[in-house]
Amino acid sequence: MKKIMGVVLSSLLCSASLAAYNPPAGGQNVLRLTEPQLITGAHSAAGGGIFGVTPASIVNNPALTAWEQRITLDVAGTLFINTNTDYKPGDHTLGEGFQGALLIPSRWCVSTILFQGVWTEAFDMPVGDSINLTGGLSKDITDQVSVGMNLNFGLLYGDVVHSDWTASVAFGAFYNFGDLFFMKKLRFGVSMMNIGKMYSSSDKTLGIKSAQAVKDKNYSDIEDSTAWPGIATIRTGVAASMLQTKDLELGTSLDFSFPAYQDFVMDLGVQLQIKDFLKISSSWEFDVQEFANDAKNLLPSIGVSFKFLFNSKDGSYLANRGWAQSDMTVSGAYKNLYKNVNAVSAGAVLNLGLADTKAPEVIMWDGE
Repeated sequence: MKKIMGVVLSSLLCSASLAAYNPPAGGQNVLRLTEPQLITGAHSAAGGGIFGVTPASIVNNPALTAWEQRITLDVAGTLFINTNTDYKPGDHTLGEGFQGALLIPSRWCVSTILFQGVWTEAFDMPVGDSINLTGGLSKDITDQVSVGMNLNFGLLYGDVVHSDWTASVAFGAFYNFGDLFFMKKLRFGVSMMNIGKMYSSSDKTLGIKSAQAVKDKNYSDIEDSTAWPGIATIRTGVAASMLQTKDLELGTSLDFSFPAYQDFVMDLGVQLQIKDFLKISSSWEFDVQEFANDAKNLLPSIGVSFKFLFNSKDGSYLANRGWAQSDMTVSGAYKNLYKNVNAVSAGAVLNLGLADTKAPEVIMWDGE
């Protein structure tokens, strides 16, 4: 079995290295555009500067959800505002993204189901229209280590692409190291994403190396786009709290990824937690290939989230299920994705019940 897996992985790597790298702008992050936390979380495989995950976090690292104790509902949406109407399809001034997710913990593992739709055909981010379904399983191995696995299926369609499909698996691991010198809650994460068939619509989709050629009317320089997101992409991340007081916590994260082994992407995130209800987040991404082809905007994202508790009436459905008190986090985010594409996102995450933060109390001999 190990030999078979080795042959499969080697074949994937060889095919990636032989092909020219020319995905559409935004193709690497097509599953990270539907939720404020994904847009501002620096795509962190380590859970962000201040550890906090949603069901959608499995698109960064399938192992992140392993310690979730409560059933979680996640709904979010994004508007993609296209200000470039000089090129086809010029009438697509607005695009949309949507997601719905459900996380269910059990004594054996944590299960997550995530549905996402992305509909945008802007010239500067021509990823087309797609619907994607991701299922994830994660498990804590020790008090510090967790692992996870995803299965993803998707369909691609639209005016700027030919219809296509994707099917892939992903694996991840997470390690909560603890404190090290001035760094508190030091964490490490690693994942290998997109092992399988990626989206491909090369004869119709505009890749990052071809956009400038179209603008300059050098049609002989147009190259076919390559598959996206990048096959067998490795993502590594480290995160920690750098400052912590009674009312404030400042955390940072740093991630590196290598799409299709032909690109290098760095993600830097900063998060500020004020008391237990307000979080301000910002992230900055540097994609070498997109930057080299004048496709990337280097402005950081900015987002804010509010967490509040609410009580259910005695005798209500929630109270009868043991969820008399729950919490909800509402979030918003903005990012200038590309020169002419802006993303505005909003969402809500509902956690049913309260997390158990107290260690079990053991009383021997009934206090005698």
